[in-house]
Amino acid sequence: MVSYEDIVNLALRRSLFFPANEIYANAPAGFYDFGPYGATIRRKIIELWRKELVQKEDFLELDGAITMPEDVFKASGHLTNFNDPVTQCKKCNTIHRADKLLEETTKIPYKEATPLPELTAALREHKVKCPKCKGELMDVKQFNMMVRAEVGIATKSPCYLRPETCQTIFVDWSRLVRTMRVKLPKGVSQAGKSFRNEISPRQTLLRQVEFSQMESEVFFDPLQINEAERWEEVKDYKLRIMKAGQDKIENITAEKLVKDKTVGGKLIAYYLARTQQLFEKCGIPADKMRFRQLDDKERAFYAREAWDFEVETSLGWLELVANNYRTDYDLKGHMDKSKTDMQFLRQDNSKFIPHVWEISIGVDRTFYAALEFAYRQKDDRIWLSLPPAIAPLHAGIFPLISNEKGKDLVKTAEKVYEDLHSCYEVMYDESGSVGKRYARLDEVGVPWCITIDFDSLTNNDVTIRARDTAAQKRVKISELRDTMYQLITGKIHI
Repeated sequence: MVSYEDIVNLALRRSLFFPANEIYANAPAGFYDFGPYGATIRRKIIELWRKELVQKEDFLELDGAITMPEDVFKASGHLTNFNDPVTQCKKCNTIHRADKLLEETTKIPYKEATPLPELTAALREHKVKCPKCKGELMDVKQFNMMVRAEVGIATKSPCYLRPETCQTIFVDWSRLVRTMRVKLPKGVSQAGKSFRNEISPRQTLLRQVEFSQMESEVFFDPLQINEAERWEEVKDYKLRIMKAGQDKIENITAEKLVKDKTVGGKLIAYYLARTQQLFEKCGIPADKMRFRQLDDKERAFYAREAWDFEVETSLGWLELVANNYRTDYDLKGHMDKSKTDMQFLRQDNSKFIPHVWEISIGVDRTFYAALEFAYRQKDDRIWLSLPPAIAPLHAGIFPLISNEKGKDLVKTAEKVYEDLHSCYEVMYDESGSVGKRYARLDEVGVPWCITIDFDSLTNNDVTIRARDTAAQKRVKISELRDTMYQLITGKIHI
């Protein structure tokens, strides 16, 4: 069984990700850098999201500023509602997140919206002490997670680093309506950095101060929530659903979710289906997924309906996507604070503030989950069975040997590389034994290796080796481009 430690060890060994500023002892926790292969896998996850959701659904895409003025977050409610429950040690003054400390100590899950008095009572009941010095803990209180940033020299403007990428989308909505000929429903997306002042960053990419999101906000007329233009494509598709108050997962079609009023309408069921389909393409097994319905106490303050998309990892169920029906909460708040008209005009000339369905995906958590579900080990051999769409390279190209005896192999291998690298993502490597070269690329998830041996010189062919099976196939060099295309698109397999 793969473990969290297996993934972290592989990541550090191959520099997939590692602590930021690690050469300095005083570097803060909760920040991570991504090495060459890790950065590429991560970028390809974003590209897959862009292709499968943003482009296919004809969403608009933004790239907004990270720093935003204080008024934005007064309007959004973040300055009053964006809080974590914390407790402080009376002895060493260390601050801990109360609900997570209780979960780690008692193994009992606590909802994020658990009232503060209940958390305090639980600390006392279970006699939880400070894990650092065993000191007594104070009563639980709220801590705002916003990261403050002052901008300006003579006159400083109070600003914050955005805690989520969606606020850019909301404040830009009126401009998009004026300039982009928007018709509802219309999705607007953004991928980028967000910042939350985590009390106790831990588990590497799973709880960070600086992290990335892929966010889509679908604006729609609430009177048309039961309309979805491409409904026929998903109505019979089965989603993995765990309803609020239940502990079982059911396979329910999108159509039945709407018919039974489990969801608020076809628009919601449609985008839940598209979200699950996206993660299938990331290599997440269907039997490890679920949409968990949040009850009244768990939902965010702005949400009328909420479904957390979670996957079952070695650390338990991990939330990757927050799916929220935000109603008109955000646009109404920004409209009131900024005095900018956010209303939309129906064909009958009646005005309304659009409602919003949110699909907020954590990039770094998705990256971690993709690694864990791709991790394979057999005896001493380790590899990542990543789908070609998110693998860091399509293939490695190797001459069998590179010494004086193999100089013609090197020349041929370099020609193959030159022919392929203009249309595929390939790398050339001649250092070490072929077995070690295979192993290096296997561990970062490269699906194929192309080897030029002495038979290649007389037969004008190469050997293609498959990462997952280690099976090999001879292919003519003249047919290599077409063969690679068929392998990448899944038309053929080795």
